[in-house]
Formats: sequence, structure tokens, C-alpha cells
Amino acid sequence: MTAAQWQEVLCRVRSLSAADKDRLLTYLHALHDAAQQSQRAESMPNMPKVL
Repeated sequence: MTAAQWQEVLCRVRSLSAADKDRLLTYLHALHDAAQQSQRAESMPNMPKVL
């Protein structure tokens, strides 16, 4: 992303209500946690999957 695009993102985030900011943070934390779990799963040796 360019600096101008990041500036636009920042302006939009600043204009959100407090409740919307809280929801955005919750969403971003969930994405971050999911990405970390995915990385951990990929770095583990092949384990048999339990059905």
C-alpha cells in the first residue's frame, strides 16, 4: 500500500464510533490469532488427523 492509501485508512478508522473501533480491534485480533495458529500448524510435523 502506498502512503496515501494508509493515510486514507487512518482517516477512516479515526472517524469510526467507539463501538465500531472495538469491533474492528476484535476482528483484527481474531485474524492475527488465526494466522498464528495456521503458522503453528504448518510448522508442526505431519500428524495424523483425527476424524
